[in-house]
Amino acid sequence: MKFFLRITQAQAIHIKLFSFSHSLDIRKTVDLLCSVDHFPVPNVNNYQQYDGRHQEIQNKLLNLTQYQDLIKTIIEQLTNFIQEHIKTCITLAIGCEQGRHRSVATINNKK
Repeated sequence: MKFFLRITQAQAIHIKLFSFSHSLDIRKTVDLLCSVDHFPVPNVNNYQQYDGRHQEIQNKLLNLTQYQDLIKTIIEQLTNFIQEHIKTCITLAIGCEQGRHRSVATINNKK
């Protein structure tokens, strides 16, 4: 997923978001790295057949106060990084154990 964050009218920053599995891949070219491994796997029937784009999985995570706090922290860190570094492209990677549920749900968080 990619999105743009407009800092000023004259400058747009391209932000790349990646979801990854701690056991398989850690992107070495990321600017910011975050783990959501410490959050519980969402209790959804047959969750293995779904990924983090599934609405029920996203809702389970969004209902956790700690998860909402983490999202705020990620946004703060991203904002600080943007202010401290002169870059037009920033890569943010979010990982969990399998890289299919919690990290994907975080990347796809639209709230």
